[in-house]
Amino acid sequence: MRSDFQAAVTKVTRTFGRPALAPRRQGGAETTVASPARRFGWSDIAGWALLLATMGAMVAPTRACEICGQPTLTLADRISQADVALLARWVSARAEKGNQGAVSVFEVVDVVEGSTDVVPVGKTISLPGFHGGEKGALRLLTADVEEGQKIRWGEPLEITEACWKYAIEAPDPDAEWAERLLYYFQFLEHADVLIANDAHAEIVNAPTDDIAGAAAELGPDRIRRWLQSSRTPAVRKGAYWVLLGFCGDDGDAERLEEQVQAESKNLRLGLQGLIFGYLQLTGERGLSVVVDRYLAKPTDADATNELGDALKAVIWCQNNGNRAIPDQSLQAALRPLYVHPAHGELVITTLARWKDWSLLEELVEKYGTTGFEAASTRRCIARYVAAATLDRVETQVRGGQKTEVVLPHVATAERCLGQLKQRDPKLVEAAIKAFEAEAAEAAEAAKP
Repeated sequence: MRSDFQAAVTKVTRTFGRPALAPRRQGGAETTVASPARRFGWSDIAGWALLLATMGAMVAPTRACEICGQPTLTLADRISQADVALLARWVSARAEKGNQGAVSVFEVVDVVEGSTDVVPVGKTISLPGFHGGEKGALRLLTADVEEGQKIRWGEPLEITEACWKYAIEAPDPDAEWAERLLYYFQFLEHADVLIANDAHAEIVNAPTDDIAGAAAELGPDRIRRWLQSSRTPAVRKGAYWVLLGFCGDDGDAERLEEQVQAESKNLRLGLQGLIFGYLQLTGERGLSVVVDRYLAKPTDADATNELGDALKAVIWCQNNGNRAIPDQSLQAALRPLYVHPAHGELVITTLARWKDWSLLEELVEKYGTTGFEAASTRRCIARYVAAATLDRVETQVRGGQKTEVVLPHVATAERCLGQLKQRDPKLVEAAIKAFEAEAAEAAEAAKP
């Protein structure tokens, strides 16, 4: 069962920048936070926890493996969310004419369990709107049953008979991810492109740690063949590189390093997955390669966004996968990029979530100067400094006794926050009030 904190983080994450998919269990590691200050009126630990969750909404761990690809709604999601789900055969469609609205006719071929009471097999149903097709073409139809037994149909989805069988035999979306992944692994690169695409989407939607745990069951041999095949769509390779990072060997690390080091003037699909998989196999040694190749020489005109992809892959390593790279090394890799015009705010936000307060004085010095004058950047710095003042103490055990020790950065953080309030009182106070409102909303949503 999720804790109130996890539920609150989920609420904040969905509100501030994540795609909203079907409700699922949460993956990823538990988060531990230090004792909060009572500075901004929050009376419990949720205030500090939610503050950092809000700051990290764009980069915090979520249920989907977003470096594997773009999370999407899958067939299992569609079916599980609907009150009615069925396989239908296209019969006819009539365009709007005069006073007559457009209508499309389908014949019910099969239904999922629980839908037969609403729409029996063999029944002909009419949907509003023109939905073209060929005689006998199959469609997945889903609907919600509203008050008064009124059926509200969704958009028909093209499907094959094999794809329907695959979808209705899939594990329930509430099943353990280990079970679900083993099922979907069987259909990666299936001959039916609808099946292959949906199975890939399920991998992308899975938590990275669950993918790591199941990757050995798939094995590296098949993944290598798919990566080497010219028939494998480039959009799927990011997920395969991630999988290989969890079950590959030294030879795979060498091959991935060649691709990581390669120069390209074109957009490289799946680069985040490639770099992340490489880092899983190589740890700190690989991080040095990635820093030298991408992070140490950023450019303002990064047309292919390779720097952005590398940055996100490095960030993803902190709370996902084998976590073989120490936090201090990840922080050191990111820090120089706080001055980057396109990625600086992401770096500052991430360092705050990681509780790296080493940039306090530098950021206050840069505040409002060239490159740091934008309101969004000033707000980001204000949040970083305010968060540092809240990360006040840690519990240490000495001689069997627990003692709360004030962290060494606190005095600097309070002095820096005072300076910002003097220089830019309106914006800084607004940033603090936004924290309070966001945290209060998330805490309310987390109540049972």
